[in-house]
Amino acid sequence: MRLFGCAVLALLSSCSEFFFSSDSWPDRSRPVALIETIGGVELGATTEYGILLLGRTATEGPCRVRYFLGPTPMTDDGELETTPATFTRAEIDLKTQAVRVFDRQPTPADPLLAMWTTDGVTIHEVEVELARGDHLEGDVLLHPGEELPIGASIVTNDDDGTHFVGLVAGRATLDNGPGRGTYFVFAGVNRVRELLAIPEKYPVDYVPKYRPDGITVLKPIK
Repeated sequence: MRLFGCAVLALLSSCSEFFFSSDSWPDRSRPVALIETIGGVELGATTEYGILLLGRTATEGPCRVRYFLGPTPMTDDGELETTPATFTRAEIDLKTQAVRVFDRQPTPADPLLAMWTTDGVTIHEVEVELARGDHLEGDVLLHPGEELPIGASIVTNDDDGTHFVGLVAGRATLDNGPGRGTYFVFAGVNRVRELLAIPEKYPVDYVPKYRPDGITVLKPIK
């Protein structure tokens, strides 16, 4: 299905560079998104479970998603889908990089990277580390020396490629004790598990949607 989606997109000039490149494996090294909602702008991640964001500006309604197909910036209109879990999903017609979610809680031995885009064209990356010590546990990062925006993607890279670990959810400061300092907390793998615990509603049938760009996609009947 993913190859078919890109084959259709290859008819577009914005996808041709990726589709006809010499890479033997799809480039999923930029699994970030910039989502424009009716309430503002948010950062998100393009994962195997959809485009995830925290829903701080809106949890439903129309949106516009700026993301990457390989190295190529893309833009598509979509719809926000509210969920009972921490994450909100942005639904668009076309395929994204859809990186796999990390299959376990990260440890201090896992190399972590904060990644985001503020314009849908360029990527900003910062190396980050889990915070561990007295009174510190869970999805907490040491302050990396520069501010991390809310919604920035936390990813890790290994031999199998890039994996989604979470989204930066806030900044925390401890004023007293051995762990005093400034940290960042993130919505991590456990929050994704909450999302997966929600029963999926499988559509009975699909109808074609004819897009202005000439691409036809099948959409579930609501």
